[in-house]
Amino acid sequence: MTATISFDRVSDVYDSTRGLPPGISEQVTDTILNIVSPTSETKFFEIGVGTGRIAIPIAKRGYSYTGIDVSEKMLAELHRKLEGISHRLTAVKGDATALQFPDNSFDVGLTVHVFHLVSAWKQALSEIRRVLKPGSPYLYTHGTLDSISTNLNNNQGRLTFQQRWEDIIAGYGYPLPRYGATEEEVLTELRTQGASLETVIAAQWKWELTVQKLLEHYQNRVYRHSWHLSDDVFAKAFDDLRAWALEHYGSLDYDLSSETKFKIVVVRNWA
Repeated sequence: MTATISFDRVSDVYDSTRGLPPGISEQVTDTILNIVSPTSETKFFEIGVGTGRIAIPIAKRGYSYTGIDVSEKMLAELHRKLEGISHRLTAVKGDATALQFPDNSFDVGLTVHVFHLVSAWKQALSEIRRVLKPGSPYLYTHGTLDSISTNLNNNQGRLTFQQRWEDIIAGYGYPLPRYGATEEEVLTELRTQGASLETVIAAQWKWELTVQKLLEHYQNRVYRHSWHLSDDVFAKAFDDLRAWALEHYGSLDYDLSSETKFKIVVVRNWA
């Protein structure tokens, strides 16, 4: 199996830290179904299905859905959420770069927040293309949240926070590893392969956040930015981050909230 980041260590808090707000999940589901106009025979497929944030709402509508993920614990959480629900969802552990399905197996392909975590992302794209039927749409989302706040100070504050963390851990000799692709690299590759791309905003909402809350997320190591650090290095780095945040923002109650959006790139003519 190629290098791919597993979310085993945060499976129990993934939905609470990365889940969609009430009502937003239904908006995303409605948008996806409007894009692809599925029938009762349509077969959905998702790489990096995780805890089923995208899969379960679609499966609840009665559609056939197949998902794979490298994390057994994330899949266990998905299966727990499916208990007592009538569905046609199959979720299994698998390698995104070597799918166990025949050619032309599915009608719709999806990936959400995946390719920055997969070293051989071009091979994973090739596998998605292989298992999709000719002419089928592929829905690509690089990151679930994309800030669109008009409050530039808040946006810049959050970006500054992450950059400071990366600078701190690099100073300890542990720079953040890069595993997969940027969004633009994926989109450029798709265009090179002849695909046509259309951006659709599936939902928009306010993301409530303070410096204190963000520090708690970092302290609990819910983000992959700290997973490569030993406990002692992490403790020192986090103390540095907290001290910087207090000095930089002046208060742990400093507001970093912003308006956010769920953006889907619809890939067509990818034959």
